[in-house]
Amino acid sequence: MSSDRLAARRAALIDVLSGGGVHSGDNLRGAVAAQVGADCWGKRPAEALLRDLKALRRGGIRIDYSRQRGLEGYYLGYPALKSSVESRFNRLDRVWIERVQTMGVPEKNEAAFAAADFALRQKRLILREEQPEWSPDQVEREARRLVFGALPYE
Repeated sequence: MSSDRLAARRAALIDVLSGGGVHSGDNLRGAVAAQVGADCWGKRPAEALLRDLKALRRGGIRIDYSRQRGLEGYYLGYPALKSSVESRFNRLDRVWIERVQTMGVPEKNEAAFAAADFALRQKRLILREEQPEWSPDQVEREARRLVFGALPYE
């Protein structure tokens, strides 16, 4: 899973923003590149950053932009995640939340990659069952699109 640059880049982006403060686009790209690798942004880094921010916002992470003079840039709005109605199927695990809060960046990334890998494997299994006529490549592309919101780098 660590080879999936898109997931690694988005996880690092969340990590940088969760440190607090306001970050310009250039600062965000630089901090993420320091964690993931200098070539993580591809040929159009500004567009890749905007796509990542949009995908994270769609996923429920509140990323805001300040236009206040001297504080222009992106920051993590609070609450960071939109709260959802708890049901017997959708409960917050307080023990896990506390554990994650004590984790370092590498441990958080490892947990995020493991969760993303699990979701991708489950989506592949579901798609193979629902669409038996699809080729393995079609299943893989659709699973990645549904789980990550984007197709893999080609």
